[in-house]
Amino acid sequence: SAVVISNQASGQEKSKLRVKSSNQAAQMAKGRFGGKVLKVQGQKSGYRVKLIKNDGNIISVYVDAKTGRISGGN
Repeated sequence: SAVVISNQASGQEKSKLRVKSSNQAAQMAKGRFGGKVLKVQGQKSGYRVKLIKNDGNIISVYVDAKTGRISGGN
């Protein structure tokens, strides 16, 4: 049977974040891009993660705490 995820989550559900710590954000970004995490900064609704990739390029990506979506780094 299909699992239906309702958008009308209770207030308690809404406060549940996918990404709960800067350490978790760092691990997610590292898992996506490889390399080494240089710095993690908490921001309004997520984390800014700075990585040095294996090719020597430094990238900065944003990890959304609520959705776990990673953006940037291209």
